[in-house]
This record gives sequence, C-alpha cells and structure tokens, in this order.
Amino acid sequence: MPKSLIRRSLEGYRPYVPGEQPPDGEGWVKLNTNEAPLPPSPRVLEAIRAAADESLRLYPSPTAAPARAAIAHHFRLDPSHVSVGNGGDELIELCFRAFVGAGETVAYPTPTYPLLEPLCRVHEARPSTHPTEQAWELPPSLGADPSRLKFIVNPNSPTGAQFDRTEVEAVVASSSGVVVIDEAYVDFAPYSCLPLLEKFANVLLLRTFSKSYALAGMRIGYALGSPELIEALDSVKDSYNVDRLAIVAAVAAIEDEEHHRRIVDEVVSNREQLSTSLAGLGFELVPSSTNFVFARPPRPAHELVAALRERKILVRHYDREPIAGWVRITVGTRDQQAALLSALKEIL
Repeated sequence: MPKSLIRRSLEGYRPYVPGEQPPDGEGWVKLNTNEAPLPPSPRVLEAIRAAADESLRLYPSPTAAPARAAIAHHFRLDPSHVSVGNGGDELIELCFRAFVGAGETVAYPTPTYPLLEPLCRVHEARPSTHPTEQAWELPPSLGADPSRLKFIVNPNSPTGAQFDRTEVEAVVASSSGVVVIDEAYVDFAPYSCLPLLEKFANVLLLRTFSKSYALAGMRIGYALGSPELIEALDSVKDSYNVDRLAIVAAVAAIEDEEHHRRIVDEVVSNREQLSTSLAGLGFELVPSSTNFVFARPPRPAHELVAALRERKILVRHYDREPIAGWVRITVGTRDQQAALLSALKEIL
C-alpha cells in the first residue's frame, strides 16, 4: 500500500510483534510465549466438542452472557461487574477506545507490556512513561501523573516482578482517571488487587484464560470493575467479539478449580526449579511471580538466544533498552526445562 494512504500518525510506526509461533509438531521447545505446561481441563475439551454442532451457524451471545455469569459467580460478583473479550489484548485496546482521546496521555511504568506503546500510536494518544528504578517498585511519579488512563501490569511483564498492593492502591487513590491493573499472571503470584474493587470505582482488573487455564489458543480474557466502567467497555466493543466455543470453554474452565489449581501448582514448582538452575549457571534473576523467569545471562543475550534457536529451543529476547541484555523464559514442563538447561550448559 502506498505510504501516502496511511494515516500520518502511523509514520514510523512499530507494531507489537508477538512471540514466534513455529508450526505445530516440528519438535520445538517453546519457552517464549508463556503458554501453560499442562493441557486444559478435560471438562473444557468435552464442552467444546459438545458445542461444535450445527448451532455454529448461529451468532454467539453478543455479551458472552454464559461466560460472564460463570466468572461473576466465581468472584461472587454481579454479572454487571464483568466484561469478556477476545483475549486480554482486546480488553486493553477497548480501554483505549473508551477512556482516552486523540492527543491525551496514557501513563504506565516501564519496562512493561510492549503492546501499550503501539496502541498509543494507533489511537493517537501520547505515552507518559515512568521508568522503574527497581523491578518490583512502582515509580512514585505515576500516582501524580494527571493522565485520564493509566496501566499497571501486575505482576509485570516482561520482568515478572509484582508491585506491592499498597503502592498500587496509592496510585489508584491519587488518580482521577481510570487505572487498569492487568493481572494476566496473578494466579501465580502471592496476592491480587481484587480487594481494590470494593474501595474504588475507577479501577479495572484484567484477567485471562491463556496462562493459568491453558487456553491461549481460545483467546478469552475478562475485565472486572464497576458497572459504569464495564458498560463503557461494552459500548465500544465489536458486536460478537467472543465466539461460541470460547464462551463454553470459559465456563467449563472457571468451574474446574481443581484442574486450575493443578496447573498453577505445577508452574510454581517448576519455576523454583528453573530459577535455582539458572542462578547456578550464572544468570542474574528478577524474583518471579509469574509463569516465566526474567534473567540476564552471563554472555550477550542475542548470542544466547540465537544459539538456543539453532537447537530448536525458543526463549524471548526484547532487543531494546533498558532490557536488551535480558531474556524471558517461560516455565515449561520438567522435560522442556531439562532440554533447555542441557543446551545452556553446552552453550555456556
């Protein structure tokens, strides 16, 4: 497409680049996109099979009502406090649609989820960034920032650190606009900011079924917040943003807490094993509250990532400052981690 036809605001635009997804079944050890090491609940697979019938010719519920009801029941909320989206990413984008206008600022600490910067460009908003000095401490300047929309990814990605809830609450209390707390990884963390919903009307919590429910392939996320904020998200979403199979998968997943706990416990156990092994190989680590480990290797990160890729092992490297020397490694199965550690010993 000729550049003259593209919006001026997108000149020099750098889109968000997802982690590499090699073809299924080719023997790759994928530790680059934070997928679950265990499969989804058997109840989810049964529900999807049952729903894959002639009813697929019909549109789904425009509000994903069954999923909303199940999520609301899980958290002891009214469904008016829940919105469901096509993954957490869509809900983040809906926050831009609903709460910020062209020329206005969006505030967030850095480094953080690199999708936020491209979304600012797409919506012609200006990023107001607040660099962190310590990975686990929120910048004091974030609370005083007058932006109408703020994001806190907690636990943070790509660092894996969790900000203290009292610090997050202080930001919310001092903000006149909407504060979005992205808790995509919170099930692997010591605590959630869920109690803030009872105290503040300007908070939105974002969650996903991709990580701790092993449903990355279904693309289901949800938001929790006041009815006013949820109504604002719903007013700007696409008409049928969650399909029939995703809706039944969400219901089955959130109702099988036993399987969910099994996935979380597996990840936390494997995370400790991986962290200890990497430290023994000379890696510098940020204490992780997620399903990945953020580490600085004892040799240049880009060389290490390339050497691993030659061995069909993928990890994530964000080649930008201030984290260019670090890698993000998904917590995998014990077999996957054994293959990674064997390769690292050979490379190092």
